[in-house]
Amino acid sequence: MKARAVVFPEANRFEVRELELEQPGKNDVVVKTLVTAISPGTERWILRGKHIGSRFPCAPGYHRISVVEECGSAVRGLAPGDLVYGCASRWKGEVISMWGAHMERAVADWRQFTYLSSSWLSRLELETLSLTIVSGVATRGIRFLQVGEEDRIAIIGAGFIGLCAAQLAAYRNAVAVLIETDEGRRKFAEDLGFTAISPQDARLEEVLKEKAPGGLDMLYDTVGHAATTDLLVKFVRRQGTMLLQAQYFDREKCALDLDQIKIREITVKTTCGVYREDLQETFSLIRRRILNIAAMITHRFEAEDILKGYEILHRGQPFNLGIVFRWDKRVV
Repeated sequence: MKARAVVFPEANRFEVRELELEQPGKNDVVVKTLVTAISPGTERWILRGKHIGSRFPCAPGYHRISVVEECGSAVRGLAPGDLVYGCASRWKGEVISMWGAHMERAVADWRQFTYLSSSWLSRLELETLSLTIVSGVATRGIRFLQVGEEDRIAIIGAGFIGLCAAQLAAYRNAVAVLIETDEGRRKFAEDLGFTAISPQDARLEEVLKEKAPGGLDMLYDTVGHAATTDLLVKFVRRQGTMLLQAQYFDREKCALDLDQIKIREITVKTTCGVYREDLQETFSLIRRRILNIAAMITHRFEAEDILKGYEILHRGQPFNLGIVFRWDKRVV
């Protein structure tokens, strides 16, 4: 069984190849892809060859919703026609798996998929739910920080995760400020109703003191730029909390000023990835529109034009956040 898939043959190159899937076994399901989505941070790092563990050629992506077509004899809890979430697949040949979501069919153990529905979902739900993992990073982060009512929180980065975190903080009646260098992202965040300011803005201290007169209760880092994190630490109150959730690949430039953190007796937390409980909570948050994912989808493409989406990711232009792909004409 062959399947078209996005492949990065080397750093900064992308193409569509046909991969030979492995034969399904008794514990496997065969799924047909409906919708996939680009993770705008991780996949760009992989494309640049900077993500830890990146090797080429590789098949990227970890956002995928599929419909089950076949079930092995030992499969439990899934049936043909069920919609599932998951990027797992196995194929033959030299292409390395960097999760490999962007392919038209997949074969994998049924336990690597999360059940979504036995009924067909609307295009809007399929598109928004396809971005559950990247949204779930914010779900996990806000839960780890234990954000509560009237907490003051600064979120470094108004990308997809930062915007989700701001929405979840607002849902908990906290006060969130987004710290973002990119003017386009600041404008986008402001259009969603959030305060966003550049760390280089002369008004930064004024804005933060207005939003958090007693100091920030929490600092949430989604970027991993040490100078910006160090700058914001100075606004965190004594015995506040900070969450390090970025990808800290550049070891020479990501060191933080630990003395500033120690002086304030700040509790430092970290998270890595998402787990099943995060997925289930995020499914619910998206379906209840507490997370407004639709507003953050900036580009939509048919699978035949998937490389256009990667060109946008590669160039960073035009402005983009969520990029989704439709692989099946039944998604209407």
